Amino acid sequence: MAETTQPTNDKISHRTSIVIQHVARNRLTTIDVLHRAIFPNLSRNAVAKMVARLIERGELKKYTLRHPTHYFVLGELGARSAGLALHRTRPLGPQALPVEYAVLLHAMFSRPPRIRLSTLEVMTRYPWLSPKLGQAVHCREHGTDILELIRVDLGGAVDHVARKCAADINARRLSPEFLAMVAESQFRLAVVTGTPEKAAALRRALKHHNLPQGLRVHFSVVQELHYFPMRTHHA
Repeated sequence: MAETTQPTNDKISHRTSIVIQHVARNRLTTIDVLHRAIFPNLSRNAVAKMVARLIERGELKKYTLRHPTHYFVLGELGARSAGLALHRTRPLGPQALPVEYAVLLHAMFSRPPRIRLSTLEVMTRYPWLSPKLGQAVHCREHGTDILELIRVDLGGAVDHVARKCAADINARRLSPEFLAMVAESQFRLAVVTGTPEKAAALRRALKHHNLPQGLRVHFSVVQELHYFPMRTHHA
């Protein structure tokens, strides 16, 4: 239902802060994500008007996701207020965009939802990870301490994507801290792919790899990945 009263300045400021923090954490957002996951009590039109105001003020910038749909990143004012570099105001590249968009939808619409972690948060909580491994995309399941490592399938062959997933795990399995998390069900590999059929094929393929006993693997289907040209040989 649409709002019937004009929001107060305090409410506007609070909503602005929520949006900036959301985009700072997730790299990008859309009207649909903001409406469904962040402001479900507002009408979609009210969310769109709020975003338009933030763009006018330099808090956000918009770029084309798939015509006529846009995605939004931080504007210069938003980046400064979040303490982030101005490169965060630029459009995402052709490989980064589908990855970041898929992670956003996985995090926002999974049940329970996930919280995307910054590299600093990952390295602070899991200092045994190497800096390179700490820079990978990680989420935490809301309400739990389960750490998710995210692998986005950009259309590679099933065997190739499965090998990439196995390599992700093998790069960590020499660490006793990692193996302890697996044994305690505190770690999960989340594979984001575009169709249920691809998810099932990847599940079968991973059974042929020597993964740690008890490793939890979750397959998240994000059908919106079909928006993007899929690469047929690489993940």
